[in-house]
Formats: sequence, C-alpha cells, structure tokens
Amino acid sequence: MKKWLNGFCAAFSMYSTVPMPQIQWREDTMRYLFCFFPWIGLLTGGLCLGWAWFCRAWQVGALLFAGGMTLLPLIVSGGIHLDGLVDTADALYSRRETEKKLEILKDPHVGAFGVMACCGYLLASFALWGQVYETPRLIGLCCIGFFLSRCCSALAVVSFPAAKNSGLAHLFSSYADKKTVRICCGFYLLLAGALLVWKLLWLGAAVLITIGFVFVGFWHLCRKQFGGITGDLAGFFLQVAELAVLAVCTFGGIMG
Repeated sequence: MKKWLNGFCAAFSMYSTVPMPQIQWREDTMRYLFCFFPWIGLLTGGLCLGWAWFCRAWQVGALLFAGGMTLLPLIVSGGIHLDGLVDTADALYSRRETEKKLEILKDPHVGAFGVMACCGYLLASFALWGQVYETPRLIGLCCIGFFLSRCCSALAVVSFPAAKNSGLAHLFSSYADKKTVRICCGFYLLLAGALLVWKLLWLGAAVLITIGFVFVGFWHLCRKQFGGITGDLAGFFLQVAELAVLAVCTFGGIMG
C-alpha cells in the first residue's frame, strides 16, 4: 500500500503543482508513478469544468472563458509538458541528424521555432475554447482529453524504447512496473472510451480515433526522428493530443 501511495505522491510532485508530502525518490517510489499520472488529467479536467460552470453561472464572456481554459492546464502542470512541445519544435525544425536533435532537446535555451510553436499552440487553444463556449454540452467531452492524453503518454513511456540511456523518460521507464502501468492505463482508456461512446456516439468515437492516430503518428515520429522516446517528446505528444481532441470536439460541434 505504501508503494502505491508513494507512486501517487511522486506523480503529482513531478507532473503537477499540487503540494504533496516529501518522499524519497527511489526505485520503489517510481514503480507505480505512471498509474497515477492520468489522475492529474482528471484534476485538470475537473478544474476546467468548474471554471466553465462559473463562467456560465456569472455570464462571463467567451474571451475570458477561453483564457481561463487555456491557462488552467498550464497552472496545474507547471508548464512541464509545454516545455516539451517547445523543445521538440526546436529539435524537429533544426532538420539535423538524430544526435544533434537529441542535444537540442537537452538544451535549456529556447530557439525561434520553439517560441513560434508555443505561441501558435496557445493561440489555437484559446481560439478553439472560445468556439466551444457556444456549445456548452461539448465542454465536458473536450476536458476528457486531459485524461486520455496522459493515459497514452504513460503507455508510450513504458512501451517505446528510450532514445538515450539517460533522462527522465529512461529513468522512469526503467523503474516502472511496466505490466501494471499498461494494465492500469489500458483499463482507464477502455473505461473512458466506453463512457464517451455511450454519451456521444459519433463524436466520442471520433475523439478515440483521433487519439489513436496521434499516438501512432507519435510512435513513427519518435522512431524516425529521434530513435526512441524522451521526456520532452512525451510532453510534446500530450500537448498535441489535447489540442487534437479539442479541435475534433470544436468542429464536431460546428457541424452537428
């Protein structure tokens, strides 16, 4: 039981700004970390739903609503995943060989492509959330993306080969109980998928198919461009998956 509790504390300590009891970072501490990683997505989605309810109750405009929905995930995560998006954009657009791309991922400095990717991502997120405000029944469906993206990101870390023999992805993957993490995250995905299809058949199915395509595309990206996965790449996937779910829900609402 203590190992599971340590895994919970480790997940929220590493991937969120939620205050947690101090723990020692040992192998057994990180064994079940990724079993609880998707729970941060539940927290993020819950806070966003709370903000949506507040905006509706107090008749807040679409711009302020969209601003809150764009900022809340960054506040909860501390921006750790967006940092992965920025670093990955710099590495990809360098168009250099694999080793050089991996060096760019480790570089703490931000390049021009990273800045453009960050600005473009936040602008797209803001615009899509602003549009979703017109179809409030879909806000909950959009928020499930925070959970689904973390389930798939955790599966990627424990299933894809590491691009290098160092870094957080390699460390966490090495110490993780991979079988248990896959079972937990697979169960989460099945449960969330069944709920989505039950609530909104066609749009729920479209969200799941989109997540699947993004996951497969991410696997090919990791294998071809970097030779495996890193922590930055996992963060990149998470952000892209969330934006893809938001886009599908937004345009599904427009068409439906």
